[in-house]
Parts: sequence; structure tokens; C-alpha cells
Amino acid sequence: MQQRRVPVTADCDIAVLGGGPAGLTAAVSAARCGKKVMLAERLGVLGGTAAVGYVDPISGFFQQGTRVVGGIAWEFVQRLLDMGAAQVEYPKGHVSFHPESWKLAAQRMALESGVRLMTNAMLSGCILDGDRVTHAVVEGKSGPEAIRAACFIDATGDADLCRLAGAEMMPQEADSFQPASLCFVLEGVDLAALLLKDSIHHTGAGGSHSLNRDIHEYLQGCVSRGELEQFGGPWLNSMVQGNCVTVNVTRRAGDAADRAELTRMECLLREDMFRITDLLKRQFPEFRHCSIVSSAVNAGVRETRRILGLDTVTGRDMLQGRLWPCPVARCAHPMDLHDPHTSGQKLQYYDTPAYVPHTALIPRGIQGLLAAGRCVSADRQAYASLRVQATVMAIGESAGLMAAELCDHGAIDAGRLNAAIRQRGVIPE
Repeated sequence: MQQRRVPVTADCDIAVLGGGPAGLTAAVSAARCGKKVMLAERLGVLGGTAAVGYVDPISGFFQQGTRVVGGIAWEFVQRLLDMGAAQVEYPKGHVSFHPESWKLAAQRMALESGVRLMTNAMLSGCILDGDRVTHAVVEGKSGPEAIRAACFIDATGDADLCRLAGAEMMPQEADSFQPASLCFVLEGVDLAALLLKDSIHHTGAGGSHSLNRDIHEYLQGCVSRGELEQFGGPWLNSMVQGNCVTVNVTRRAGDAADRAELTRMECLLREDMFRITDLLKRQFPEFRHCSIVSSAVNAGVRETRRILGLDTVTGRDMLQGRLWPCPVARCAHPMDLHDPHTSGQKLQYYDTPAYVPHTALIPRGIQGLLAAGRCVSADRQAYASLRVQATVMAIGESAGLMAAELCDHGAIDAGRLNAAIRQRGVIPE
């Protein structure tokens, strides 16, 4: 195969790969440190799993009525509230949002902070000088382009840049990954009906959130009768504006970091989306006149590969409230493990503060590269808690601070990083 010359089209201090919740906060955080930041995203909009994947609400802001995530993540919620595009569900602190407003708010926040955007840019490779990443290669309509930076942040969700750079990954079995779901939007649902009013965010008494047991039992019966292969939940959520709801009910097992596997999974999930909607219309008057108006661009992926970092946070660490020398985020969501082959879900709550250490963001053996979001170094139990949006946004902001520290000093000083995290209010005191 003929070698291609790849032009360097961007030169920056810090390059962030992935424009989802973690990538957004990482880029904004680094830019507010005065760094020249490029944010590369494979789609044409920011938002990732949240705004493009319809994974709604944002979970993980509050624990037992106390807000444990602040900083840029909470500032972003305030922006959505000011736009009339969000609702905060107390006391748990789940945040429902309007997906289109999420995209606009993210774009505005990034550009106002001085972040340069490179959308429609799919990560395809990287260049190393020894053990240091010097360039990330992306593909777009203009062909391959290289981004040169002093430090890179992998916010792809699947540790794509870390893998391309040769970083070690956590050992795990692909057949044990939590299932992926294709979320979608329904209109024409009778939201005021008794069946639904206590199981949709912000309409339940006291702000409760729970799956709908009547629908769950009906769908379980459909599985038993062979009318349906698999489902989860269902979890229904208000879109804040209008009378539509987002629906999280489909699930399929597989390795979503494998292209062929993801293709298979998403084809099945799309069939399931229509099949389940037809079943609901047939059984429940509240759904009789509903229709699918939109589905996520990609499946919402709960679990794929994760880096092997300098430290690995574990479920035991969370249950015991281990306080690391330099925590970058505090978790609030329970350890939430979804069975890959049934509708089962195992929830384990913890009462003590649970933290993610900064060393879980640093891949072993690779220089100039950090992980942010759900691909940080964690075992399955800890990962099942920290993977939610509020937590990964906090991790992203701290990753931006870490990258700025690397640019300024060539190394990360835990004392300086702690002070910066406190000053930003990433972990409210």
C-alpha cells in the first residue's frame, strides 16, 4: 500500500479527542487555564452519549441530598436551566434536558472559552516519538489530518487514542460487557395517565425515578412467550420542552468497541425499538397513539475497554470511602451493573464518599496522554458507578487541569492539582 503524507493542520497545547460530556469539560477546563486547545469530534455536533445518544437524564450530581459535583459540569446545568432546557430532580439531582439545547449550550461554552472545534473528524491513528504521543491523526472530508499537541486527552469513551498509542488496557472478557441500548423518542404518549405519572422523571411524587413495573412485567411476559428476545427497564424521561419522552428499553450484548460487533448490535437494537413500541401500543392505552420520532445516532454504550492506569479505583475503594491523595471527582451514582443477557440489573449503594484518583487518568508507559470519562482505570464495580455523565464531566474538568499542569511543568504536582480542583469547585466542599 502506498504511504500517504499527512498534513499537520492543527498545532496546539492540548488536543482533546471526543466531544461528549467528558471531552467538553476537559477542553473548556484547559482553555480556561490559558492553553491553546483543539477539540476533535467525529460527529458534526458536540454532546456524545447525552445529546446525540438520548441518554437522559444526567445522573450523579447529588448523593443523599448533597451535591457532590460542581465546577464546569454544574455551570453547564445552569446554562441549560437559563435556556429553559433542563429540570433538576431533587433530592437525587438527576437532570433532565432537551437534547438540541444541550448541543447548542455545549457549542457556546466551548467557543466562548476559546476552544477551537474540529468536527466531522474521526480519530484514525497517532504518531509517537519514543513513548510520547506527538500527533493524533483524524479522517474527514478533506482526507487525513494530523493534530500536533504537547498533551492529548482521550475522551473517546472507548480509549481509542490510548489503544492506538499502545497503552495497556484493563484485562476483561468481552462477553461480560454490560449491554448497549438504543434510546429513542416517542411522541403521542399520554403522560398524564396513572400508569406513567409516577415513573417519568419530574412527574413522580417527590421527584422519584423508577422503572415502570407494569410495563416491565408485561415485557418480561413477552420474553417468556417468545415475542421479544431482550429488554431493559423501561426508563422514561421528560424532554422538558414539548410532550415527548425519551425511552431507554432496548439492550443487546456484545463488544461495542469492535466495529463488526457494534454493527450487529445496532441492527438488532433498531429492530427491537420498533418491536417494543408495537407491543406497548397493543397492550397499553397510554401508548396507543404514540409514534417514534427519532432514535439515537449510535447505541448508548455502557462498557468497553478501559486503560490500565498508574492506579486503579475499585469497588472496594468506593465502599470503604478511600480518600486518595489527589481525587479528581466524587461519585454519587450507585454501582449499577446491567446483565448482558437478561433484563436484570444489580444496584449496590454506598453511603461513604467515593472518589476517583488522578492517577487513574494516567496510562502506564505512555507520555503526553491522559484519559478522561468512562475509559479511566477502574474495575467493573467502580466503573459501574463512575461511568455516568455528571461524574465523567468532573473527571473531564480535572483532566483539563492535569493537561495544563503537564504543559506548564512537564509533570503533575499533586499539591498544585489539588489546589486547582478546589479552586474550581469540581468537588464541592
